[in-house]
Amino acid sequence: MPTTTARNTSGKVTVRMNDRDVQAILRAFSKMDKQANQDLRDLSREIASDLVGEFRNAARGTRWYPQQASFVAQSARVARDRTPAVTLGGAKRYTTDDGRRVAAGSLLFLSEFGSPEQRQRDRFRNQAQRRAGSRGGLQGPPRSPREGRGNRGWWLFPRLRRLQPNILRRWIEGAQKVADTWGNV
Repeated sequence: MPTTTARNTSGKVTVRMNDRDVQAILRAFSKMDKQANQDLRDLSREIASDLVGEFRNAARGTRWYPQQASFVAQSARVARDRTPAVTLGGAKRYTTDDGRRVAAGSLLFLSEFGSPEQRQRDRFRNQAQRRAGSRGGLQGPPRSPREGRGNRGWWLFPRLRRLQPNILRRWIEGAQKVADTWGNV
């Protein structure tokens, strides 16, 4: 199963396949015709656009703050690459209940992994606000359960883990078809 890499540059996170077998296939394609690489990019773009739709469905179906998660999922963009790649986050602003404006890139990790319990309590200025049901501004779900070396996540990464085998299979089958087409020319 491929691993995904996440890069954080200027509030954006790019999720893409990173596997030794995938890298070997890309090296083979680098020796092929330019049009073969273009066809591989088109295939990857199609797979990535399906992945963006899956992310948006996962955000709507989350039990913790689906409005925030949907805002983050709406920032998903298909990156033009030879492997399926999706960029999330960015500078687009989200207005919280207390009027603060927060970038989608910083909201991504809060809505996905949550915040510690102490942070949940500290978001209110006093106990009266808690009793009154004040939302207290920017909120996130509780910390997601531990899994492996990090946290499991609430909506984005669990869906991505479930879809990875299908994404890899679709990409390899499509790359084989492109190679067969351009290998005989």
